[in-house]
Amino acid sequence: MTRGFILLLCVAPLLVYSATEQALPRLQVVTEILPPYQYFQEDKQITGLATQKVKALFSALELSPRILAMPWARAYKIAQTNPDTLIYSIVRTPEREPLFQWIGVLLSTKTFLISLQERSDIVINSPEDLNKYRIGVKRDDVVYQHLSQYPLSGQMVFLPETETTLKMLIKQRIDVIAASPVHLDFMCKRLNCDPSDFRQLYELKDLNNDFYLAASNATSKETVQLLRQALADLEKVE
Repeated sequence: MTRGFILLLCVAPLLVYSATEQALPRLQVVTEILPPYQYFQEDKQITGLATQKVKALFSALELSPRILAMPWARAYKIAQTNPDTLIYSIVRTPEREPLFQWIGVLLSTKTFLISLQERSDIVINSPEDLNKYRIGVKRDDVVYQHLSQYPLSGQMVFLPETETTLKMLIKQRIDVIAASPVHLDFMCKRLNCDPSDFRQLYELKDLNNDFYLAASNATSKETVQLLRQALADLEKVE
């Protein structure tokens, strides 16, 4: 019995690794278009700061899973329900904590509420002040979830993607949006605007600004652990 138990201890990790190795090619990755973190090039290939990190991770594992870009609300739902599914760039919050298995941080940023520079009438000293203005948000994204703790639902204008929120702001169909400086710079290059056309009203300091790679709870723990270790190893090299 002792020899059999020892043999089992030796073989079990190999069986787990083999099962995990078989599961890895089945992985799908969902995301949204959020330049410069993830966006389409002219050849329709998805790229960006976070995407490059994800691709480097899979390259280290000799994998090339398909990355599917879609509206955030849809990606968010798929990543909660489908097995062998990863999502990025997702901010980790207490509300989201039990909904996913968190693999690791891809990059970090800061988020500000911004308006047009010419709108000197807009003053934000706290999120409650947003009650006076129309704020463009994406349903189920972290800014929407963060601001939902305040009584602002009547002032929220739901839009499909962040670039659309900037377009609507420029047209003055909304008054305020949330964006990071690097994101704003990138979007302005695409939309032929200038970052100086906008002003920072208020930093969302209570918002976690680490962008994560996460997995659905239906993804095996062995797969998640392998991805965590591979991402940690990648960080050491960089």
